[in-house]
Parts: sequence; C-alpha cells; structure tokens
Amino acid sequence: MDKPVAAGDQLNRANQPMFGNELTEHPANRAIVLRNVNCPYCGNALDKKTSTKEHVVGRRFVPKGKLHAQWNLIFNACQPCNNRKADLEDDIAAITLQPDLSGETGHGDAEVTRQAQARAKKSISRRTRKPVEDSRENIEFSLPLGIGVTANFEFTAPAQSDEARLLELARLHLIGFFYMLTFKPEERRGYYWPGGYHPVNHCNRGDWGNPQITGFAEAVVNWEPRLMASTALGFFKCCIRRHPNADCWSWALEWNQNARIVGFFGDRDSAQTVVNSLPPLSAHRISLGEKDYLGFRTETPLNGTDLLFHWDGPVIAED
Repeated sequence: MDKPVAAGDQLNRANQPMFGNELTEHPANRAIVLRNVNCPYCGNALDKKTSTKEHVVGRRFVPKGKLHAQWNLIFNACQPCNNRKADLEDDIAAITLQPDLSGETGHGDAEVTRQAQARAKKSISRRTRKPVEDSRENIEFSLPLGIGVTANFEFTAPAQSDEARLLELARLHLIGFFYMLTFKPEERRGYYWPGGYHPVNHCNRGDWGNPQITGFAEAVVNWEPRLMASTALGFFKCCIRRHPNADCWSWALEWNQNARIVGFFGDRDSAQTVVNSLPPLSAHRISLGEKDYLGFRTETPLNGTDLLFHWDGPVIAED
C-alpha cells in the first residue's frame, strides 16, 4: 500500500468503542498537523517555552529524501521526550538500514545502501557501545565429537538493536498514532489507550515468515482497521486494528523494509487469548557438555501472501 489511510471516526475518549469498517484516505503528500496543548508521550502541559515540533516518523529515521512530499504526523511534544525519541531513532535507524549477512536488502536502492554504510560508521550501537559497522555479533563454541576430537563452530549475526530500546521506540510511535486517532480538536488533545502495552514478536526481514508473525497476522486480519499507513516510499509502515468486542488493539510496525514488530495494547486478557493460539517458535538444541548447551532457531523467510498490512475493504476520500 503506497498511500496512508486513517480511520474516519475518532474516539471521544480512549475507552469508548469505535465502530465501522470504512477508512478515510488521507492525501499521501500532506502531513497531518495537530495543534495539541499537552505532550502526547508524557502528558505534560506545553507552553511556548517547553513545546517543540515532533515528527512521529523521524526525518532521519528513514533514508534521506524518502519523506519528501510524503505523509507524516506532526504535533507538539516536550523537549525531553523529543530528545529521548531522537536518541532511540539514531542507532535503531542505522541498524535497520543494514543489509543481511549476504548483502541483500529488501529495497535494492543503491543510494539507500550508500547511506546505510555511512550511518553505520557514525552511529554508535547502544547495545555494543561500538559503531554499528563494528557491531556484528559472533558466537563461538566447541563440540566434543569423541575422544580427542573437537569441532569448532562460529555463528555470526548482523548488528542487533537493544530489545528494550526497540520496543520503547515502537511504543512511542504507537502513542503518537493513537493520540491522532483520539484527538479532539475542541480540546486540542488526544488520549492514551486504556490498559497495557503488550509486544509479541520482532524480527528482521529474513524471518518475516516465522509462525508467530504469520499466525499473528492471520489472527487479527479481520479486526476493525483503525490505521493503515505507509509512508517514506514504503520505508515506514504501521497498522492498528481494534478487537471486535474488547478494548484491545493489535498493532504492527515495519521499519526501513527490514524490521517488523507486532503486538497489542489495551486489555491484556484479550491479547493473551490470541497469543495462546499462536504456534511456538521451535529451536534447535545442541549439548555442549554435562550442563552446557546452545539453542538456536533457523530463520523463516516470508513465502505466500503477506497479511500483516493487508486491507481490501472500503476506503473513502477525505473531504
């Protein structure tokens, strides 16, 4: 989907139900600008001294130039929250723009690849405290095969984002979009979802076909769509769907055609019911001795229909 579309009906309060299956298409080349009076991230009141302009899809989070004449969500946020989100975006953007170990990317854009190489030199991974280009992770182990015979193995993985930072950035993106969906112009504010934040799974492109991600997509594809968005020429995607009869929403994010993160917010019990239905991720286990072992899982590429951001229902043009 190359045009962002948002729900046509908004919540009066975050805990009130939303109805209808129509989406309202917003122009792909025009930002949504909210004139809000409180920070969507922390809730604090804003004034001229504390307010800063915030782009929910950070201009440096996606490749340079990809947000030109593209949709974005812009509102006011306090300086500390704005700075914290920018810090999260810095190394996560650099990491998610990197190709896999074989040099493959999802975009095939030579200029984006050049930018990714430059950012990998400058951006410091908060996980390794090294430049992203030096943050590949290696696991070495020895496996005894018999008396006096040992086999040595080494696994190498691309630079990895710190999980806590990755999930926090996803939470901030979702706060911003939910704030938009619940925004009341007469009050100049939006609202936070009721209940908790429940991430389920995150993975890179080579594992988009893992059974938890695909099972998640199949489980929620028919929930009411509240937001279906693609911007920055496909380098940022977001989907929010509402549970048929509970204060629970599913969400999915895709960053830089590489990382996908999925989960729920709202009522935990409703989310847990779906999670319990998902197939487990099976891992291989190698014994390294009496007490030691190594567990690993083979990545599963996406094959077949991609349902995660799928929507084929009615869309009406924005007035």
